[in-house]
Amino acid sequence: MLPLDFISIEILLPFFLVLAIVYGALEVSHIFRNKAVKGIIAVVFAFFSVMNYEVVTLINSLLPYAALFFIALFFFWFIKKPFSGGGKSDPVLVIIILGLVLIFFARLIATENIPEYSFLANPNLLWAAGLVIILLILWKAYKTGSQ
Repeated sequence: MLPLDFISIEILLPFFLVLAIVYGALEVSHIFRNKAVKGIIAVVFAFFSVMNYEVVTLINSLLPYAALFFIALFFFWFIKKPFSGGGKSDPVLVIIILGLVLIFFARLIATENIPEYSFLANPNLLWAAGLVIILLILWKAYKTGSQ
């Protein structure tokens, strides 16, 4: 049985990241047709990568920046989509964008990065905006279900 110190998030995240990248690369390249062979090769690469301390440290130091990059990429993709539809915007994506902006402002308020005199620092405004977004979601669900 493995000790609990061996199974930590600092080891599991790089393991699964390397596993996913190697398996995806083998899947796209069509080198092997058998999925079990691809899985075994990906697991072996993942085990070898987490055995090297420098690789684990490098991956763990780069993961937060990669996560922020992909969050920003998806956020800009969501913003671009309703505005580039030729005048036809999807209200669900607009609601998602409003929710993401609300989460961003909630995070700013929680970390006290907004000045106290700003109107955005009012928690009642944040609650009201959240209720409006929930009502928009319910309205869209009702409208979609009645068609």
